[in-house]
Amino acid sequence: MKNLGIVGGGLLGRLATFVLVNAGYNVNVYEKTSQNPPIGARRSAGFSSAGMLSPLSERESGGEEVFNLGTKSMTLWPIINNLVKKVLGVGLGLKIQGNIFVSQPQDMAFSDRLFDKLRYKKNLISTNTIKKIEPCLDHNLKCWLVENEGQIDPLLAMRNLYLASITNHSVGKANWSFNAKVDHIDGATIFVDEKKNEFDWVFDFRGTGAKELGIRGVRGEIFLLIPPKNFILNHPIRLIHPRVKIYIVPKINGEVIVGATEIEVEDYSPVSVRSTLELLNAAQIILPELNEARIKNSDVNLRPASEDNLPLYSTVARTSCVNGLFRHGWLLAPALLDSIFTDIGIKTALSFQIEKSIK
Repeated sequence: MKNLGIVGGGLLGRLATFVLVNAGYNVNVYEKTSQNPPIGARRSAGFSSAGMLSPLSERESGGEEVFNLGTKSMTLWPIINNLVKKVLGVGLGLKIQGNIFVSQPQDMAFSDRLFDKLRYKKNLISTNTIKKIEPCLDHNLKCWLVENEGQIDPLLAMRNLYLASITNHSVGKANWSFNAKVDHIDGATIFVDEKKNEFDWVFDFRGTGAKELGIRGVRGEIFLLIPPKNFILNHPIRLIHPRVKIYIVPKINGEVIVGATEIEVEDYSPVSVRSTLELLNAAQIILPELNEARIKNSDVNLRPASEDNLPLYSTVARTSCVNGLFRHGWLLAPALLDSIFTDIGIKTALSFQIEKSIK
């Protein structure tokens, strides 16, 4: 097995291509959008995400499967990041220094119930400590540190995974076809514009384009803010609240992502007034200095989700499919790809790392 085909050049497609090329495989990728689609385009959900890596907090909605896969991915992202650095001299904006839960004092009972559900040994941060590590947080908030979690910079990672796949000086090679119209997949054959393309194996990473798999799109909305001068945010922040789900994530360039809504509708229209008020009001309560932040842009996209919001992965007739990563794309992608590659006998840097950890 040497020549591989991939349908879908989003997060899964870019990560898989880089890892496979690094392992010496020749990969042809077919992506229906452009290389760097702009905001407003119908593009991969990976472009419109915050990049939080938080297996514990995602345990609430994803259960043990998401938690276990996410925990495995946390051991793989540093390996991938270092491989990209070797090729490009710069990585994926990966930072693993913990995430912070915050709660208003009146919501402490809800917080306790959530932590019991997550089986989280509470690590409450003292007021004096939080003033030192996150001085811009509202001092009335209760704060907990979740160690061994972190973040990745989605736009940087999407760009650099692609660049590393075509720059890699290994024996493998990537050939990317953007704005490609894939008619259908039949085993290890991909039909593009009615042309037959045969491979040793095919990977199907179409996301919301795979309706026949029962995949639906769940709307998510985020904001990118330019904070005022002297604003400091060192950790991703997640609010614990009975009704509002919000995270605030710092980017390496100093900007801040605020997200995200979760709406059961396949709608790409601009962000609603309701979502704007809900997200930004919560953000400025958590970090009061964001009152003076400037809204650089807002973004809307659809997350691919299965019927139960858990990932789908299977292999049939020399076609391996991964889909339905929902709101967990960056958290789950490395572990899912490693599982698929291992099942079909493909050795990559991911599998070598797992074997090393077992020994």
